Amino acid sequence: MIDPDREMARALAQAQAGRVRPAITLLEKVVAAVPTAIPPRYNLALLLLTSGQAEPALRHLDRILAAVPGHPAASFSKARGLMLLDRSEEAVPLLRPLAERGDPDALLALGNALRGLDRISEAAEAYRALLRVAPTHPGGPLNLGQMLLGSDAAAAAEMLTAALVHQPRRAELHALLGQALLRLGRYPEAIERLHQALHLDPGLSQARGPLLRACRESADWEGEAAVLAEIRRDLAAPPRPGLGPLPVQEAVFFPFTGAEMRQIAAAEAAFRVPVSLRPLSRPSRRLPQPGERLTVAYLSPDFRDHATMHLAGDLFRAHDRDRVRVVAASVGPRDESGWAERVAADSDLFLDLRGLSDRAAAVRLVEAEIDLLVDLSVFTRHARPGIAAYRPAPVQLCWLGLAASPAAPWIDYTLVDPVLVPPEQRDHFAEALIYLPHGYQINQAWSPPAPPPPRAVLGLPETGVVFCSFNGHRKLDRASFALWLEVLAAVPDSVLWQVAPPPEAQARLEAVAATAGIAPERLIWAPRLPRAAHLARLPAADLFLDALICGAHTTAADALRCGVPLVSCAGDRLAARVAASLLTAVGLADLVAGTPAAMRDLAIALAQDPQRLAGVRQRLAGFLPEAVPFDPPRFAADLERAYRLVWERYRAGRKPADLVV
Repeated sequence: MIDPDREMARALAQAQAGRVRPAITLLEKVVAAVPTAIPPRYNLALLLLTSGQAEPALRHLDRILAAVPGHPAASFSKARGLMLLDRSEEAVPLLRPLAERGDPDALLALGNALRGLDRISEAAEAYRALLRVAPTHPGGPLNLGQMLLGSDAAAAAEMLTAALVHQPRRAELHALLGQALLRLGRYPEAIERLHQALHLDPGLSQARGPLLRACRESADWEGEAAVLAEIRRDLAAPPRPGLGPLPVQEAVFFPFTGAEMRQIAAAEAAFRVPVSLRPLSRPSRRLPQPGERLTVAYLSPDFRDHATMHLAGDLFRAHDRDRVRVVAASVGPRDESGWAERVAADSDLFLDLRGLSDRAAAVRLVEAEIDLLVDLSVFTRHARPGIAAYRPAPVQLCWLGLAASPAAPWIDYTLVDPVLVPPEQRDHFAEALIYLPHGYQINQAWSPPAPPPPRAVLGLPETGVVFCSFNGHRKLDRASFALWLEVLAAVPDSVLWQVAPPPEAQARLEAVAATAGIAPERLIWAPRLPRAAHLARLPAADLFLDALICGAHTTAADALRCGVPLVSCAGDRLAARVAASLLTAVGLADLVAGTPAAMRDLAIALAQDPQRLAGVRQRLAGFLPEAVPFDPPRFAADLERAYRLVWERYRAGRKPADLVV
């Protein structure tokens, strides 16, 4: 006869020695022999959970809870299993009674479950309760800090500062505090705190990304170069579990190669989506036949006052309803701009997926019977890549929001154009590419701009050439600024009009200009304004100078929309070629240079020849009314042809491949 206690002890000894599979087999025999015994069944469930077998573990835990309702350990473990299966909404009621008793692990799990459901205020309450109950527990400040970073950096900084009193040598807390200070624009403090994190843990690669950004935003180019070299060493080393040295959306601002960008994106995809995640089983249904209407879902966190809407805001209304049924799937925060309401009115179906787990959100998309899913963000701020990873649609695409390959196995295609991704840069992308015929960047419909306010009102000189570059200062790299100063030096009485950077950056930039022989007063710092007010002042500029590493995207479209020509250099990866793509699509390919030196010479030549520059502005004004990138219905027709091509390929049972529309 079997001795349950002795056999269970043998099984646990095997598990501790790393022989998990034999331990599970032994416990299964014990459970079969003594089905009413709870300890062996519970230990079997735990081993199944730790080996990633959540579903069989849940069956054993349900047996225990049927025999002993409310069993604390079984309730907690069942909640863990449900969360592994992305069923957090079922885990919450199991965790609440345990959390109310002040159990630290239950409070942490409850916070994580609520956070996964995007129930942010409730998650914060659970984490704060954990801080009160167990101030030295690492999970409370780490998780609360990460969550608050996206919504209330000041609160994150205050909480993390207090947490460091209890855990002063915890490198991750110093790194999070550095990120909060960075969000608050307190750059010297952020840099100091991030260096402290790396001093405590030199292997904490996740601190280097924020440090790189802090150096860039304060124009500390020497510091930036040192951190960049360290990150490149991290990329060259054998990969380690976890997020890489920085997210792909941060990496686009720095001079990583296309191959490095693909590596960074692949690391983020592996980190953001669990290996255990399995695609949903989509129920069989009648699929659209050739010529029939397709259902296309646009997944985005940015149905708000955001660059994505400044570009694609007219798309939802512009689609031909005989060809496309439009579904808008929202996963991000709301604001008072009215964009969400406008998109909802312009779509056939608006799905608010906030408050749902990734799996539940994907189920909603499956229930909407979508044929194609277009992810407008993938990894940008507030994105939910786990939803698309469940593959709610037969064909899934990436477009517009991410200036790089997502390198995610659940993305079949990325929408580009031949200028954006020339043949020699094709290997920067892991997925198949769809080449659109009139550029990849849609824009809201064009209308003639009004005359700008007088230059004096804007703080600009009445005479002389006004160059501008309204890219955010995160794009202001050393090479671009040096090139702009060369242009200023060659064009007397010219000025450079830019968005005002942080004070530390402004002081450094003015010092660099003075060293180059450019009087600091020739750098005109424009205050940040609401979008409408900014567009109203833009026509006062004569010529927009692009950045070299991560060039103008929405800001390029803004300049052209307002009648301001733009000179750009077609760089060696997508983020450096968006303006070149847009200029080509509008009809001004002659403003695209092949090298930085050629771009500098072109800008100087235009500025020194007022008649030639006036001719360029006149050509731009003539092109804009007919330009497809500023004509949403015609651009939507390009997208519809692209969707039809990929759908026909899918219907024929063929794998994704590069396609030309």
